[in-house]
Amino acid sequence: MLIWDNDYSKLISYIKEQKEKPMLIADQNTYKACGKDIIKKLNKEKINYDLLILPKNAHADEKHLCKVLLNTNYNSLIVSIGSGSLTDIARYISFKLNLKFVSVPTAPSMDGYASSVAALTIEGLKTTVNAKTPEKIFANLKVLKDSPDILKKAGFGDLIGKFTALTDWKLAHILIDEPLNQEVYEEMYIACNTTLKNIRKEDFEKLLLEALIKSGELIAIVGNSRPASGAEHHIAHYLEFLGYDLFHGIKVGLATIYVIKLYEKLLNIDLDRIDKYLNYQIDVKLWKEEIKRYFPRIYKRVIEENLNKMKQFNDLSFRQSLLEKIKKNKDKIYHLAQELVNKKEEIFRAYQDINFSVNPKDWNIREEDIKTAIQYSLYIRDRFTILTLYQFLGILKNDKKLI
Repeated sequence: MLIWDNDYSKLISYIKEQKEKPMLIADQNTYKACGKDIIKKLNKEKINYDLLILPKNAHADEKHLCKVLLNTNYNSLIVSIGSGSLTDIARYISFKLNLKFVSVPTAPSMDGYASSVAALTIEGLKTTVNAKTPEKIFANLKVLKDSPDILKKAGFGDLIGKFTALTDWKLAHILIDEPLNQEVYEEMYIACNTTLKNIRKEDFEKLLLEALIKSGELIAIVGNSRPASGAEHHIAHYLEFLGYDLFHGIKVGLATIYVIKLYEKLLNIDLDRIDKYLNYQIDVKLWKEEIKRYFPRIYKRVIEENLNKMKQFNDLSFRQSLLEKIKKNKDKIYHLAQELVNKKEEIFRAYQDINFSVNPKDWNIREEDIKTAIQYSLYIRDRFTILTLYQFLGILKNDKKLI
């Protein structure tokens, strides 16, 4: 799927072989980065094409989805020139209209290039929907190396988040029997670890993009974003919901540090005495009021999607069954948490190497908003993570020293 293309001649050759008319989608930044060079080559080859240039840093929201949809034809070959939002728009429109599309990355900034899902912002909340994988990905290493440092930091933050996502996946496998593809798990872990250990190397951008694309490919194999997204993404999505307009990977990279701390705290919980949580009950009336407060625009949807889970968590037989499973598998859980915590110092050093601050204030994020995201972001989607476990035990609600 990934083709290294130093002058985009391979991209042009591919386009010439297709019967569809290329529809190039870029934004003002990515057009300057390489879009104009691709246009020159198309003109030189006398290839007819359509071109849509969106505003710089356009989001994959209703406005821009509609704009692209209105400019796309039934015989279009969509060529996405850009990174996160542009690629998500292209893959979703391609999926809805059953069109082919190819991706031209302009930065190693996110993991969605090869993904079969798209992250769209609908009613202000990031939502994951089914989408289409690209036919090909044409990457130019010089363009990637010349991309802004902030985009490389975002890509690295997104990739490092896979460590906590994979830990959440295995935790769900242990506690609720969620299927775990061990081969996919190991491939994702190796890709992350290899990039982490080569952050100072000359080919870092190449390794980073390959690992990010690997993430998308593994998502396609599993059929969902489990190999790449866990509690760290929930927290990041809630920060987006609050209006923090930072690159997605920056928020993920920052949230990853907090999720590691949550697993570190798990090592200090006596799982042999987990029965003390048996009689904990969620005040559903109070919970609904909190959802209205913290999801003001979409609270009805959030309540509807999570109400059955709240009732299940209050069911005594369910609580007893899950607590027994926790106690039975305590050694596996401790080992899982310890493995993640053992990566913490290495991750911190890597962040320092690329000047990625782990202080929310340096990103103009309020500490209180991080705490709110940790407590309420799990309601964004139905996925078992360390946040779900802590919510089940009442720790999210009652432990004032959680963070």
